[in-house]
Formats: sequence, C-alpha cells, structure tokens
Amino acid sequence: MFLLTNPELTVSILDPVADVARLGSRYVTGGYIWQVTDSQAGELLSGPEYPREPNSFDGQGAPDFFIRALGAEDAPLGGEVGCIGVGRVRRTTLEPFDVRFNREVIEFVRWDVVSAPGRVLMRTRAEFRDWAYTLEREVTLAGRAVQSRTAITNLGRAPLPVRWFPHPFFPLTADGLLCRFSLPFSLAENPGYALDGDGFIRRKAGHDWVKGWYQPVTIEKTGQSFSAIQKHPAVGQVGVQTDYHPSFLPIWGNDRTFSFEPYIEREFHPGQGAAWSITYNF
Repeated sequence: MFLLTNPELTVSILDPVADVARLGSRYVTGGYIWQVTDSQAGELLSGPEYPREPNSFDGQGAPDFFIRALGAEDAPLGGEVGCIGVGRVRRTTLEPFDVRFNREVIEFVRWDVVSAPGRVLMRTRAEFRDWAYTLEREVTLAGRAVQSRTAITNLGRAPLPVRWFPHPFFPLTADGLLCRFSLPFSLAENPGYALDGDGFIRRKAGHDWVKGWYQPVTIEKTGQSFSAIQKHPAVGQVGVQTDYHPSFLPIWGNDRTFSFEPYIEREFHPGQGAAWSITYNF
C-alpha cells in the first residue's frame, strides 16, 4: 500500500499492482482509499463486511466507481466491456450489465504512480473500441483533511459517458444517527431511514439491517456544491464536501456500515473532460 502520514492520521491507498488481490470489476483501481487511521482513535472507515477482509466487490474505506460500462449494451455473453478506471471485464450474464454479476477482470488498466509526502497521484490511459480516455486519481492529506480528486479527458472518437460516485463507508453510532446534508432534501417513507427534528437521517431500529437498505434521497437542483455532516463513533463527526452538485443522491447501509453516494452524470465529447473532488475532514 501507499501511506500518507502525519502526526494525526494515516491514509492507506491500495497499490494497483501489489494489492491486486483486493481489486475487482467495480471500484476504480487507482487512488482507492482503503483506510484512514487516527493515531489515537484507530481505524475510522468501515465496509459492508468490516472488520472481516472484504470481497473485491463490497470493498471498504472510501473507493469510487464509474457505474457506466463501455460497450455493455451490445456485448455478447462471453464478450468484453470496458469499465473506466478498472479495465476489460468479461460479460458472464445476459441480464442488463452490472458488475455485481460480472466480476471477471480480463485485464486491469495500468497506472503511472507519483508518490510524495502528503500526496499520491495515479494516471492511466486506456482504450476500448471507439472509446479512449486519460484518468487521474489523486489523494492528498493535509492536517485532518483527506481529499480524493478525479480528472478525466475523452481521447476517443465516441462520446464518453460518465456516471460516477464516491462510496465512503462509515462506522455506525450506537444511537442510530447518521448524517445531515447542506442541500435542501427530503426522504420518502421507507423501512430503513427517517429524519429527526434536527434534520439528521437516522436508522430505524426495527429494520433487518443484516439485509441492509438502499434509499434515494430527493435533493433540490440548486447547482450548489454538496456537503454533509456524518456522525462518527470515534471522532464525533466527519465533514464531507464536494466541489460539484450531485445529480443523484442515494444512501445505503447494513449492520456494519453506512454510506451516501453523491453522483456525477456527464457525457464528454472528444477532447472534452473535467475534474472534481471530494474532501473528508476527520
């Protein structure tokens, strides 16, 4: 792993080569934050199977995911799709493509890595059929702030569809309080979550949390960036800030973890690209 350290925090980032056994068809393999550890409070991030070693699909920490697979609409059974930031993945089912059911990676993308105190930068260039792109993933540590930055440029002949989200996994608090968002939002009636009087989302105690619950949150299209306060059992709370307005905002949790997923959905024509970031203040 690559480690970013200071007197307060250590950020563990998977090495795309040495840690390949922990990588799969889902999460971007460069800049994958595996854990953030406080020098006094211990490990601060969780996962769907934490503290067990997770399978490569569920993962842990604060990974991110390009959910749109290139060529998935017409790839035959046994054929290949291109997963941005992952590589070439085998189509092993006939259902609409989902990496949950198509986990065989034929070949991972290769990353050039630059590591310096407080910073790891990983770059890759990949091609798949008419698509080609460069992708940068950078993780920085400054004080108690961990920033994950993504930049992508379309180098191919076809428009590049991007549907991406970060997937931070937070440990659960004993009182069931989870998070509050800066954007105006509402929560439909559902079995798993409710709002308290202070605007925090909380878990409903009667739900079967071993099975988990996924729930889209309705947010107003203000165009403003997104921020959240996430309750945390070891450090009280974690502040989270993006520099973009989410196009979609689901939440998910089980008996071991909770996550929110602020999406970006864009299409880049040849030569176009963009950069965005999410920052966690522990």
